[in-house]
Amino acid sequence: MSDDERAEPKTGWIKFGATTVIAVGALITGFLQFGTTSSFSVRQPFLNMQSELCRSAAESVARLASTLDPVTWKKSREEFWMLYWGPLAIVEDVEAKTHDVEAAMVHFGTELTKTDPTSPTLPISSLEQPALRVSHACRDLLSSKWNVGILGWFRQ
Repeated sequence: MSDDERAEPKTGWIKFGATTVIAVGALITGFLQFGTTSSFSVRQPFLNMQSELCRSAAESVARLASTLDPVTWKKSREEFWMLYWGPLAIVEDVEAKTHDVEAAMVHFGTELTKTDPTSPTLPISSLEQPALRVSHACRDLLSSKWNVGILGWFRQ
């Protein structure tokens, strides 16, 4: 048997092995991506609700800090407390190890109670930084949801 005849089976096995490893790797990657994508699509309604409620909270606190109209301020105050005691509590930071949205809303609520609701001096500049804190906490919560799937592993 010549050297060429002995080298040919080795080359065939190397090609087969390399092809098999690549195929198995692609299959595993596909299953992982499918799992994370399907997990995300199942959670999509919850994430949409979370986004909408965070946006509502951010708008409400911004109006409370910046409006000059007493009617708008009163309506925004009612909206803030409604979000605080109800819908936002359902969706805030359910998967996070920190509770930034909750803490920001609590801090804003504490600052808001220091203001006389019957005759506030508008705009209320003491609410500006707490309002920004709520908005930034919501931004961080929502942007954390984009680190999903295989690409999320590389962003961290």
